[in-house]
Amino acid sequence: MPDTKKRNEAEEQDMQDANAYYDDSYMNSLVADAEELMPSEEFEEIDEPVRQMQESVQNFQEAEKLEGPQPETWKAFQPQHQQIIENMEKMNASYQQQEPADVKQEARQRTAASIQQADSFFKDAYQKLMERDRTMQQEMAAMREQLEMMQRIMVNFSPDAMMKCMMAGADYLREAEGARKSAQKEPTQEHRSFYQAARQSVHNVYQNIKEAPHRACEAFRQKAYAEADKGLRRIAGVFDKGIAALTERRNAILNLSPLAKQKAEAKQAEASNQPEEAPQKQENQEKQEVKEPAKESPVKQEAANAISVQQLLNPETSERAVQALADSAMAAGYNAEAVGKAFTDLKIAAISSPLPEKQPDDQQPNKNLDMPITAAVLMDRDPVSKAGLFQFLGSQGVTKEAVVQQCTAWKNQADKYLQDKGLVAAKEESKER
Repeated sequence: MPDTKKRNEAEEQDMQDANAYYDDSYMNSLVADAEELMPSEEFEEIDEPVRQMQESVQNFQEAEKLEGPQPETWKAFQPQHQQIIENMEKMNASYQQQEPADVKQEARQRTAASIQQADSFFKDAYQKLMERDRTMQQEMAAMREQLEMMQRIMVNFSPDAMMKCMMAGADYLREAEGARKSAQKEPTQEHRSFYQAARQSVHNVYQNIKEAPHRACEAFRQKAYAEADKGLRRIAGVFDKGIAALTERRNAILNLSPLAKQKAEAKQAEASNQPEEAPQKQENQEKQEVKEPAKESPVKQEAANAISVQQLLNPETSERAVQALADSAMAAGYNAEAVGKAFTDLKIAAISSPLPEKQPDDQQPNKNLDMPITAAVLMDRDPVSKAGLFQFLGSQGVTKEAVVQQCTAWKNQADKYLQDKGLVAAKEESKER
C-alpha cells in the first residue's frame, strides 16, 4: 500500500506539472479584450479557432484520465502557448492603437495561424494517445460481430455448445468493457493498470480466436458438424480463460479484500448493464417531456404501451409487436442501427441471464401477469429492465433455450422489418444463407 500511495502522489505531481505548462485564464482574458476591441466579423476569425483549440485540449485531458499524465506533451506545447499569448497581445495592441487595416489584418492572421497550429498539435497528440484504446474497441467490436455471425449462421446447431460459447463471450466482453469504464470513472494508477491489462488481454483473446468463428461456420456449411462443435467449444474455452485471467489480474492490481471484491464486481456489473451511449436526441426529448406533454399521437402512444410479452410470444402477433417496438424506439429518437443493436443486446442478455426455476402454482404471486414491454424496456431506459423480463419468463416456466430462441426470432424479425423499410442494408452473411 505505501508503494501505491507513492505512485498516486507521483501521478498527481505529474498532472500539476502539466497544468503549470497550460493555464488558459490569461488567454481567455485576452480573448474577452479582443471581443470589445474588434468588429464582430473580425473577432470571429479569432474566436472560432480558440474554441476549437480548447475543445481539442479538453479531449486530450480526458484521454489522460484513461492513459495517464503526459507531461512531455505539455512541455512540448509550452512554446506554442507562449507564442499564442504574444500574438494576441500584439493583435489587441494594434486595435487599441488604431493601427492601419492591413496591420490589424496581419496581426489577426498571425494569431489565428498560431492557434490553429496548437489545435492541430493537440488533435494529433490525442489520436496517438488513443490509438491503443481504439484498437481495443475495434477488436471487441469484431468479436461481437463474430459471435453474432456464428449464432446467425449456425442457428439451432449444438444448443449446449452454442450457449456456452455465447455466454462466455458476453461475460468476457462485459468484463473487459468494465475495466475501461472503471478507469474512466476512477482515473487512478491502479484502475489504469487494470485497464491496460484488459487491453492486452483483449488483443490476445482476439488473436487466439480471430479465424476460429469463420472456420466453425465453414465446417457447419460443409456439414462437418463434429468439427463445428469442436470450434464452438474451443472459442468458449478461450473466453473462459480470458475471464479467469482478468479476474485474477483485477484482484491483484486493485488489491481488494474479499468484501471489496464483491462490491467491485456488483458495481462493475451494474455499470456494464448501462447502454454504451444514449443518443443525445433521446436525452433532449426526455427533458422536453418533463416540461410539456408528449407530442406523439394518443393512438401511436397507446399502441406502443400496449405491447406485452404475450403478444411477443404469440406467433400470430409476434411480428406486429416487434415492428411496433421498432417504430416506437425510432419515434423516441433512436436511429435504425441503434434499434437493431438493441435487439441484439436483448438476445445477448437472454444468453447471459440466469432464469429462475418455475415456481409451483400456489407459490406464484400472479402466474397470469402479462408484463408490458415498451421501447423503453428494450433500450434499458425503463425501471422494468431486461433482467425483469427474463425473470418473468422464467417464472412462467419458459426454458432457457426457449427464451434464447425467442429472442433470436425477435432479432431476426426486427432486422427484416428494418431492411424491408430500407433503413438498414442486409448483411452479407444473411444473404449467403
